Amino acid sequence: MTWIRGGPVALDSRNITEAIDSSLRRLGVDYIDLYQIHWPDRYVPMFGETDYDPSRQYASIPMEEQLEALGKGVESGKVCCSVLCRRCSILPICPRC
Repeated sequence: MTWIRGGPVALDSRNITEAIDSSLRRLGVDYIDLYQIHWPDRYVPMFGETDYDPSRQYASIPMEEQLEALGKGVESGKVCCSVLCRRCSILPICPRC
């Protein structure tokens, strides 16, 4: 994932928390209205690809860890509402949803 902040090894809890904190600093705000992760840390065909290629699968961070990190952002007040888009569906993590 070289396109994310110079390429973290994985989209784990530490990197999600760091990304939220960095966004708050860059934006100069106390909280973020909506924080969305477009793809969980797993291989999926992206950017126009339509076929799944099993040879591109890699060890990934459990989706539960990613959801927990997003939930902690909401619980801490840094994020109002978080979502994880799983290609065609969206999992909201929001006390108001």
